[in-house]
Amino acid sequence: RQALPPPLRLLHPRPLHLRQAHPPTREPAMIRTLLPSVARALSALAIATCSAAALAAFPDGRAVELVVPWPAGQEADIMGRALSTSLSKRLGTTVQVINKPGAGGVPGTAELVRAKPDGHTIGFLSIGPVVSQPIAGNAPYKATDLEPIGLVSASAFVLAVKADGPFKTIADLEAQAKTRPVIVGNFGPAAVPTQVMHRMARAKGWQVKPITFPAAGWAQLAAGDAEVVTAPFNTIAGQLKSGQARALVVFGKERIAALPDTPTLREAGYGFDALVWVGFFAPKGTPAPVLEQLGKAVRESLKDPEIVQLAARINVPLFFMDPKDTAE
Repeated sequence: RQALPPPLRLLHPRPLHLRQAHPPTREPAMIRTLLPSVARALSALAIATCSAAALAAFPDGRAVELVVPWPAGQEADIMGRALSTSLSKRLGTTVQVINKPGAGGVPGTAELVRAKPDGHTIGFLSIGPVVSQPIAGNAPYKATDLEPIGLVSASAFVLAVKADGPFKTIADLEAQAKTRPVIVGNFGPAAVPTQVMHRMARAKGWQVKPITFPAAGWAQLAAGDAEVVTAPFNTIAGQLKSGQARALVVFGKERIAALPDTPTLREAGYGFDALVWVGFFAPKGTPAPVLEQLGKAVRESLKDPEIVQLAARINVPLFFMDPKDTAE
């Protein structure tokens, strides 16, 4: 009748309970509807995580929350969700995506900054909320309030218009924008694609009237709320493929495979490239051994065949930049 001594109670740690270690996956309906191939890739990764219990749990068996400050179904969410499944396999514990969209990613990033620096809350963030928003004075934190785990990819953005509109090429847009302000839908004044658009305007003498939308894309073009949008390629890929929309230029160093005839910024005569990078970050003060363990898991996850195939399918280049290079 006496209570078991502590050593015996430790034979049954709570993380071994299947229900706790493997909560139901919350896949957004948008992924299943618009990107069935993505859903299949995530399912394949989920099967692989069944062996996670055999690994040493990170670092004490508790789940890891991955803050993604963008809406479900956007490119960063798709990659973050797939990588979280692969990370679960390597860390031996559940990595659960928590979407915290809005305000250019600032609220979600601020929540990450305030989290306990123990490795159990990390973020999948882009250059916007990490660098651009703090520089613009729009964030209650600094870039140095985050510890880089590593950069892993870059988002492909395009300057897109309605296919049946007056702009068939970037030269058409330039000519019109020199005579009157062109309405450009964007994600906010401090968002990197918006800054790229302003740099283009200064270089060629455009007049622009930027308007911020929660998710600039086809909806704004179709409704006539914007003449041009700076949009992630994957959010408007369906309309580009169907011929409803047209991409005038690609924000990146290389052309997008699905848009072989659309020039890059440099090819269009703007003399610069734009890299909208995405990577993993942790709150400042996270112990170095924990960051190292997370970084190793991220690097290995990028080699998963499912991740490689998914990245190719949605036109996302993969790479790994270590914490030192990321900080620099």
